[in-house]
Amino acid sequence: MAHPLEDTNFTHWRGDLETQLKRLHGVNLRDLGIDRRSLQDRFYSGESLFTALDGIARLHRLA
Repeated sequence: MAHPLEDTNFTHWRGDLETQLKRLHGVNLRDLGIDRRSLQDRFYSGESLFTALDGIARLHRLA
């Protein structure tokens, strides 16, 4: 799936996700090895910030 190079909504969503991961679990997206493409797939499929946060926490056994 092709995604736009720049999208302020995605940038804000990603920043909020990064902030919540750091606040709740003390890690960031880079620590977990999560790339931009997989985040874009989540965002453009309509996944909410909290659903993404929960999915990432479960996948990496942070919760």
